Parts: sequence; structure tokens; C-alpha cells
Amino acid sequence: MKLVEIARFDNRLEAEAVGHALDQHGIPFLVQGSDIGIFGPGMVGRSPLEVSLQVPEEALEEVKILLDCVVSIPESSGEDAD
Repeated sequence: MKLVEIARFDNRLEAEAVGHALDQHGIPFLVQGSDIGIFGPGMVGRSPLEVSLQVPEEALEEVKILLDCVVSIPESSGEDAD
């Protein structure tokens, strides 16, 4: 399954909250960032390292519609998340 980034957030909590909005639609997501080692998992403030929210490429159009009022998803979205 190829994942594409749909948005970046200032912290993991925000990315997880938006990602879990996709749960009721059966769309899996991945939150990826380098923040854990620096601030710890409980850090909810702004991090100097952004956190990426990624979804399966085949769900991208549906996610754009579902999250339109929450995040601005650039048209050029489609980076690999290997």
C-alpha cells in the first residue's frame, strides 16, 4: 500500500486527532515524525519538527472531501512515505 502525505501539523496530538476522524470511514492513516525522541510522547505544544499525516493513495480523493473543512490539502500531494 502506497501512502501519501495529506498534511503536516505542529504536533503529534493534532495529527492523530485529524487522522482518527477517518476511523469511522474505515480509512487507515499513519502519523510520522521525528518528535518522540526530542519532546517525548506527552508533548502537546508546538514542536520545531513537523508531524506528517499520511493515507493510502487510493483513498486520497475521499480524504480530501472528508477533511476539506479541517486541513488544506495541496493539489501536488503524493509524496512517498516508504
